[in-house]
Amino acid sequence: ADRLPRIILNYKQAGEIVSRDDPQGRVSIFDRLPQAASSRWVAIGRLDINTSGLLILTTSGELVQRFAHPSFEVEREYAVRVLGELTTEQMGVLTEEGVMLEDGLAKVERIYEQGGEGANKWYNVVIKEGRNREVRRIFESQGLTVSRLVRVGFGPIGLPNRLKRGQFYELNPAEVANIIKWADMLLPGERR
Repeated sequence: ADRLPRIILNYKQAGEIVSRDDPQGRVSIFDRLPQAASSRWVAIGRLDINTSGLLILTTSGELVQRFAHPSFEVEREYAVRVLGELTTEQMGVLTEEGVMLEDGLAKVERIYEQGGEGANKWYNVVIKEGRNREVRRIFESQGLTVSRLVRVGFGPIGLPNRLKRGQFYELNPAEVANIIKWADMLLPGERR
């Protein structure tokens, strides 16, 4: 409690799982991380095996709550490649009304086209929840299949350009302190 938590930004590769325990013996993101001496790394949210991109890990349970709990409505930003194209009307439905999925209404905060070649189109999508396979299911509800999904941002943190797939970066104390302030948490030794 008298020191800052640790935070790692990991560029998760497709094909890796976000679990320490896998009966199938698949590659886990935890296999590559440095040891956390007096605690353990906890992933803030998850990414499924086929999704790549920004995965934040920390030693602070409270920070995990601030990022991941739906009541905080933290934005998650994705680059999404689909086979096909959304119409302007479909984009309007996704942002204004949302779509009913089997586990409730899913709404997109923002969506815009990012270009693409041939039959593939890229979109930038921002959602405020992190339900299981939510982005994929939102596009499926519009008759489109996601062929690539990359989380590029989570709350105040963007996927650093210098980070390549499979690499991680540990935030320095000043960067950690900024995240703690963003989360409206107390820094070590601070009082409300």
